[in-house]
Amino acid sequence: MPQHWEEAYRAAVLETDRDKLADRIDLAMAVLRACLREIRCSRERQRIEDAVRTLDLIRRTELTISA
Repeated sequence: MPQHWEEAYRAAVLETDRDKLADRIDLAMAVLRACLREIRCSRERQRIEDAVRTLDLIRRTELTISA
């Protein structure tokens, strides 16, 4: 499971096409939230929570500034 969320997260963070960015973020957020429901390791949970915050920041800055 860790690779799965990391791949979805990486795809969203590295997306350069603004038309695809919102969809990539939505997909990654869904994967991250599903992982948070299942994860027990506190270190991995922290990494996932950090990823969620980063995607929220990207959504707010990249998708609202030029909208």
